[in-house]
Amino acid sequence: MEREQYLGAGSRLEGGPADTLAAAAFAHELRAAPYLWKGLGHADLAHLAMLAEAGIVSRADGAVILDAVADVLALDPADAGLDPSRGDVYNNRDHLLAERIADRAGLIHTGRARREATTIAWQLAVRERLLRLGAAAAALLGALVSVAETHRATLMPDFTYLQHAHPTTLGHYLLGFAHPVRRDLDRLERALALVNRSPAGSGSVNGSRFPLDRSLGADVLECDGLVEHTRDAMWATDMVIEPMAAALALMITVDRLAEDLQIWCTEEFGFVELDDAHSRTSVVMPQKKNPYALTHLRGTARMLVGTFAGLAGTMLTPSGQPDNRVFAYELVPASLDRAAEAVELAADVLARAGFDRDRLAAAAASGYPYATDLCDVLVLEAGIDNRTAHRVVGRAVRAALEAGGAPVDAAAVRAAAADLAVTLPDVPDEEVDAVRDPQAIVATRRTVGGAGAEPMEAMLHSLGEAARGAAGFWGDHPLHGFDERIASRVRRLVS
Repeated sequence: MEREQYLGAGSRLEGGPADTLAAAAFAHELRAAPYLWKGLGHADLAHLAMLAEAGIVSRADGAVILDAVADVLALDPADAGLDPSRGDVYNNRDHLLAERIADRAGLIHTGRARREATTIAWQLAVRERLLRLGAAAAALLGALVSVAETHRATLMPDFTYLQHAHPTTLGHYLLGFAHPVRRDLDRLERALALVNRSPAGSGSVNGSRFPLDRSLGADVLECDGLVEHTRDAMWATDMVIEPMAAALALMITVDRLAEDLQIWCTEEFGFVELDDAHSRTSVVMPQKKNPYALTHLRGTARMLVGTFAGLAGTMLTPSGQPDNRVFAYELVPASLDRAAEAVELAADVLARAGFDRDRLAAAAASGYPYATDLCDVLVLEAGIDNRTAHRVVGRAVRAALEAGGAPVDAAAVRAAAADLAVTLPDVPDEEVDAVRDPQAIVATRRTVGGAGAEPMEAMLHSLGEAARGAAGFWGDHPLHGFDERIASRVRRLVS
């Protein structure tokens, strides 16, 4: 390699990098090339527009630089001959530009730090992936609402500690995930708004001597405004944290659903069966139908937890320290890609899964899920306090279990009260015995957010509207098609 191909060689530095540095550090940075490549070209275009508008670069030079940038931008980074001995992605692109236009390639660096261009490229990569992840989350919300609508009256047991708690419906259960996804969409929208602020024209740390119109740079990049403070524009840690946190929150929601469904897929539960297209079989046990898609969802969530923790750790540096972003250049967009793929898979899994209504309904009536309602009836009809009612019903359940699992009826309640020396006013047997009907229990849950018909109708309507709105926001976002617009726009500005 010629010495001048490494920035600073023969000037501030005597020579090129050690083989060990190139193999370890620069080779690592080049792994971010697939994520930064387009954005570095777009950063060059935005900077060129500012330079030309300020008269710092002539129209003639600008046209030559524009063609060279477009030529390099069209390359696949895998085929561009990137060499770690030349340094990072930025320096390798500089070499490719110099091969095409010699010293005029140096004009694109005027008034701009490498970190500014790379920060722009990284933010554009994150922005693009947030659009996909948001669309995937909107589709997941739509799938949750659609399946919940279908199963709004499908009885099932709800669980705490993986034990039967109350009768509910599958529709109500699924809306317990739809609401968090709706909040996840809000978080993704806020993350998009954060990264869609332009650092272009920042200079280095304290600004630039050159009269660059930073608003023009933001406009070319189709950003919603500026990261105003020039030092903050280069070193902001929340640019890393917030997109990852939003993606992780969404994946934890997905994981919790996948955890439940994997348990429900077992023969012991048998509540749900995944579509064959989301399953695979064992190599040695041909009877097996393994819910492999759920395993992938759970693994992806765990990987994002580790990546998030690692990236947060890299933020713990003195300010103005470059290593807090070097690892994020690859890991954040890669994580957003994985999250989007997983959320798309989760929506498809849910839409095609088959739920066993009969088995769910049978389970809803087992395990004394009506115990709470027995307490409520004793409070309402017998006028005793809830703690006393809890003791009476608890004793009745224990006696029923000792007797082999008999139902807790009115006679069992009276016997338990007598054991505890609790005086119960007369409560009609039919009032007590009617409580054992899971459907009747669900019908009483009429308060906001409950499983009864009225609150379910309200939630299905609200969440359905939210899903349609989110699909429109993310699917029709004006940033789609940015890659196709920017070059022709800059060409008009430069010429």
